Amino acid sequence: MKRLSFLLAMMVFSHVLSAQQATFVNSGKVVFERRVNTYAVMERFVKEADIIPAGQVYAYMLSYRNDNPQFWTDDFELYFDTTYTLYKPQKADISPRTSYIGAVAYNNKVLNNLASREAVALKQAFDQSFVIKDTIRTIRWKLTEETREIAGFQCRRANALLSDSIYVVAYYAEEIPARGGPESFNGLPGMILGVALPHEHITIFATRVDKQPVAPETWKLPEQTRSVPVDNKQYRKSMTDILPRFRLTSSWVRIFMDI
Repeated sequence: MKRLSFLLAMMVFSHVLSAQQATFVNSGKVVFERRVNTYAVMERFVKEADIIPAGQVYAYMLSYRNDNPQFWTDDFELYFDTTYTLYKPQKADISPRTSYIGAVAYNNKVLNNLASREAVALKQAFDQSFVIKDTIRTIRWKLTEETREIAGFQCRRANALLSDSIYVVAYYAEEIPARGGPESFNGLPGMILGVALPHEHITIFATRVDKQPVAPETWKLPEQTRSVPVDNKQYRKSMTDILPRFRLTSSWVRIFMDI
């Protein structure tokens, strides 16, 4: 009996020690792939923007599917430590097939101070640049018990509504304590490694996480001397004026530019 008690005690101690030695990643880089299902998005876009007559939408989409891949993909990287995150494109080039709709969100750079909850973003919309300074977006997440492995990390699922109507699914890794994520997504008890907006046909998922020290000089954005800083409300007002000039009146474009 004493031997059995000893073995049980050793098993419990081993489990506790293993938990204490769990590896937490406090700084590093996450590489994300953003994917947009163009077949679904383009049909919605041409209908809402009234670019072509309703009776020609079917024929247009058949032609579009023959000439274009189903998914737009581009890669972003997020540097992080326990205080800051910096999200930016790996390559700011924009391909011809995405240059029309994608021109409102292909070159976003977002620097978040997780401690002070201050955010600075640089966003390009066609020929105009914006510097946006505001507080970090507050998202009311609902945690679930569902899990999924992403980039080698076991992640838990959370759900939320943006602007009371845009359904978002996110997966976060508790082993990465920084409460950040891609674009403006944040506020979960661990780094967000996956985001899906199923009704908008957009996903942003990590493909790799590198554990590495991040130099202090990383936490700054290029100077934009010609751009007067605005807050998010002013930025959306400017985009409301700009988008109709390019016939980008689809609700999807407004969501895409603001995630």
